[in-house]
Amino acid sequence: MEKVSEVVRLKAITMGTEPAGGMDSFYERLDALTVSDLGMTLRFDFIPWGEEKAQIGKAIATKEYDFYVGGFWSDFKQYAGRNAFVDLAPMLDLVPALADRYGDALERAKLGGKLYGIPAVGKPGAGLYGVLYREDLRKRWRLPEINNFDALEQYLYKAKTAYPDTPMINDKRFGDVLWDLLAGGRYYAIGNDYAVAPLGDPYKVMSKYETPEYEEVVRKAKQWFEDGIVARDILASQGNETTKTLALMKADKKPLEFSNHFGAVSGYYIPVLKALHPDHEFGWLDIKFDLYPDTVFLPKISADASTYISIGSHSKHPDIALKFLEKAHTEDDYYNLLYYGVEGEHYRLEGGTVSYDGIPGENRKPAWTGLGNGYMGYKAESPGEWQAIVDKLTLTEGPRLAESNGVDPYEGFRFDAYGLEDELEGLEKVRATYVLPLSAGVSGDIGEELAAARRQLKEAGLDRYLSALQSQLYVYAASRSASR
Repeated sequence: MEKVSEVVRLKAITMGTEPAGGMDSFYERLDALTVSDLGMTLRFDFIPWGEEKAQIGKAIATKEYDFYVGGFWSDFKQYAGRNAFVDLAPMLDLVPALADRYGDALERAKLGGKLYGIPAVGKPGAGLYGVLYREDLRKRWRLPEINNFDALEQYLYKAKTAYPDTPMINDKRFGDVLWDLLAGGRYYAIGNDYAVAPLGDPYKVMSKYETPEYEEVVRKAKQWFEDGIVARDILASQGNETTKTLALMKADKKPLEFSNHFGAVSGYYIPVLKALHPDHEFGWLDIKFDLYPDTVFLPKISADASTYISIGSHSKHPDIALKFLEKAHTEDDYYNLLYYGVEGEHYRLEGGTVSYDGIPGENRKPAWTGLGNGYMGYKAESPGEWQAIVDKLTLTEGPRLAESNGVDPYEGFRFDAYGLEDELEGLEKVRATYVLPLSAGVSGDIGEELAAARRQLKEAGLDRYLSALQSQLYVYAASRSASR
């Protein structure tokens, strides 16, 4: 890295709400680290959850930021394919501590052979997507334990009766969760959510939308929509209704969150809800871990396309930016400040454990999105009954759950979609126009509309996409067999 003659000023975006207080202290402490170590300063702009896709896209278009965040919940892959981010793979020799921390996990995080960002790091376990619900209400309503789809559906309908003014599902991602609930034990998902493979034949590619289970999902979504379980304006909802849902649950106007991941629920919902309603008891149905553990594989380090921190291709100082990411992921002073904020203003520390007792809710600082590293940071105690749920889903020894010889059939495989950019763009348009209404339950004649969606997907290039994926899987499977 060339020595800079003056302090370099970098900018970043992150998700969440900026704390009402403590940011002056935060930047003072951050500057004390970065100016001395790297000759730079960094300032964050916060993007509210619920506006992530639109606002991240606008931020990228302005070309004024050095760091961006994204993942499966944003249009990360599309922007990466348009060279919006620096390929960091050739620069890893600048950050040996970072490369060592991740090991071969960075290879698994590449897209088309390029590393467009540094992904979050998770320890094995810690839950996946699922449904948050009021366990105290389930008991009061004398409903069965929620450990299967039928029990969950009973809870949804009873909750709709108890809360008649609020739809139980208000997030259009629910169709993806419904697919996992109804078909997650029969298929592996591969390739941008368009392709699946049967559990018994993981290298046989087929269209998700041609499966009988997908029609089952569409019919169930339509039933829920017509019965008022799903919001009437579901298609107008944000891509992520976390903020709206949490507000309803805080006001005790909604007893569940149907579509979210365990990390968001543990770190965002539970601390707020338990502080406000200590008498409310919560439960969690983890779709993969609880219902289909044979489809879950746990590498030593989980680093994939879930959430990335990327460096903009227009950044004037990508080397300094990458060195900053190295420190953020390998040095405690950096990580703890960027993740938790300033002790005493954004959190408290009691015997090495993070606590928010006495910290106003508006002063809780969201972690830098994508920085999460399960091997760093303080221990965080969960309130009440939630600690037992966290413990159940946190596998400290890192065993693999799946029984297929304990080996992920796709370990190390990454689909190279180079040359399919036009097809991917067309498929996304078809999915937004034809598929989303079906999966959200907003449909008339399911047979006709599903057939129309399938035709449109084919015209957009789905067969070419599936063929390319199948060819690469054959090569991968052959090389895997040869290496045994």
